[in-house]
Amino acid sequence: MRWLIVEDALRDRTGHWLEWVTTFARGFRDMDGKVTVLADEEVAPDIRESLSAEAILPRSIWHRMGDGSGQLTRYSRVFTHNWQTWRVMNRYLRHHPEYDAIFVPTVSVHHLLAWARLIKHTLRNRKTRVLLFFLHAPLTINSTGQAASDGSPSARLLISLLKWLGPEVRSGKVVLGVETKIMQEALSKLTGVPFAWFPQPVPPPVCSPKQPGQWIEMACFGAARAEKGSDVLQEAIRLHQRAKPASRARFTIQWVEDFISGGRTIVKSPELQHDSRVHFMTRYCVGGEYADCLRQTDVMLLPYRLSSYGLRGSRVVIEAAVNSIPVVTTRGSTLAEVAAKYGAGLECEDGNPQSLADAIAEMESRIEEMRGRAARAAVSAAELFSVKEFQRLFLASGCASGGKPDTVTNTAAVWGAAQ
Repeated sequence: MRWLIVEDALRDRTGHWLEWVTTFARGFRDMDGKVTVLADEEVAPDIRESLSAEAILPRSIWHRMGDGSGQLTRYSRVFTHNWQTWRVMNRYLRHHPEYDAIFVPTVSVHHLLAWARLIKHTLRNRKTRVLLFFLHAPLTINSTGQAASDGSPSARLLISLLKWLGPEVRSGKVVLGVETKIMQEALSKLTGVPFAWFPQPVPPPVCSPKQPGQWIEMACFGAARAEKGSDVLQEAIRLHQRAKPASRARFTIQWVEDFISGGRTIVKSPELQHDSRVHFMTRYCVGGEYADCLRQTDVMLLPYRLSSYGLRGSRVVIEAAVNSIPVVTTRGSTLAEVAAKYGAGLECEDGNPQSLADAIAEMESRIEEMRGRAARAAVSAAELFSVKEFQRLFLASGCASGGKPDTVTNTAAVWGAAQ
């Protein structure tokens, strides 16, 4: 199968995009697929080389979203980035008609108009199928706990464009993908267009379950951010260390740079920096370093905030499940749902350092039980969260039989209730 992966956020090691695209590219190739990757025109040379990527896409919109620009600039980017994306991809596709599938892993309103035009015109008479994947959407959780549009102009435009693509989606030409059931249900209902749920693939397990040692290694990987509750995690560890001086827990926090939360800059805790049981990683992992980190980890600490992760998913909790690592997650988050269904974990309250400290202490007291639960769940998790299963679901989606989408029974019904 000939795949074209188009990701303008593939530029450097900020965020999840390098791991996300690498997993797909390697997985498709391992199944004897032919893969071409298109990346940001400013992609780092080592990333371009590792993926044999072509650096032709417009400068990443994702890396500019938090630059403090005014409202007029932010909204103008919706149209300028769509224009730039259409111009580059229209030229590319006119010279490369041979793909079976085009996969856009991270679509936003900044890309959707361009892809709608490409689908309806440039790709109209080709057999190429297009998978547009939405990791984020302008949705919010309402007072009843349901997902709804946030009412912004971006949300209204996104919904209108998705409705415009309705005929192509229903014909099977286009598949609209998301990684959480709550987003699948919400977007299907809001647009009247069926969305498909896909388990996010991660690499196969890097090791067998870690053997017990003197210390219980607890960690949070990925750059520290407000939405990940990194400030809550610091305070919880401080509370735990004071309350449990004889604890066997040791902590690793990846803290590449300081961040803003609640209008103030959050820095590494001086108290924790002087604690021999706490280690701050101050750079991104390269090469096989992240796999080594997973091998050494007994527990993942993931107190991600509901304001961001009540709807969207996270790769790291899936990596934990596949690698037999118990987790602590925020109650009500998509991470907690994954841990409950496919791994092993405890829960803490949203934004509550004391609740997280209590969960850390409970995890330590129940570590052998949690290790066993995680190990038993890991086999099926590895099968589900794989590129092979992702491709199977993609091929099963759409209009494969008489104009009606197929139903995939092994993992989930692919299509939403809006069918």
